[in-house]
Amino acid sequence: MKQLTNKSLLFVLALTTAFTTLGTQEANAQDIGADVVSRYVWRGTQFGTGAHIQPYMSYAVGSLELGAWGSFGLDNDGGSELDIYASYDFGFASLTVTNYTFPADTGGAVTDDFFGVEGYEVSTGFDLGPVGMTVGYFTETEDLYVEAGFSLGSLDLAVGAGDNVYTSTGDFAVVNISLGTSKDIKITEEYSLPAFGSFVYNPELETAYLVFGLSF
Repeated sequence: MKQLTNKSLLFVLALTTAFTTLGTQEANAQDIGADVVSRYVWRGTQFGTGAHIQPYMSYAVGSLELGAWGSFGLDNDGGSELDIYASYDFGFASLTVTNYTFPADTGGAVTDDFFGVEGYEVSTGFDLGPVGMTVGYFTETEDLYVEAGFSLGSLDLAVGAGDNVYTSTGDFAVVNISLGTSKDIKITEEYSLPAFGSFVYNPELETAYLVFGLSF
């Protein structure tokens, strides 16, 4: 078994303490579900090939939320991801710590480097008038990502820029311009299936993607 570093142990202890605290309080909200997407594109970059299923679960008490999110290629293409996070909403802004892990082709299980320190990101989200801002920073690899998003009627526009791992040169550049929308597909009188789609362009790599997804 791989030995945990001090930072890893602190993260595990923080999660354990948070879950213990949640267990002594009445849960405000809990959620579980999954998205199925034609491509997994994140911050202007595609991971793996083909369709992915992206399950998630979360548990929240008041302003504190703990959760897990994953993305697994339906054709075992190696583009798998499994993340756990802790987030707190201060009202004027949110603060989130996420541990990213990337399982090998092991049926979606993480077998190496779980809670690895190279996978920690501290991020915040806040509003500047009608513009929603997201800032993420990987603490070990020092990768910075900044994104601004706003609505244009039924369309959502986002523009993001990053450095290091996000670009081919390592220099800070715009890597994500996305335009998305959503609709409900009526199945029965009582049930509709949420659908969403987005056009994503990465000007730094000169690549474009068209993504379609369904939420369950």
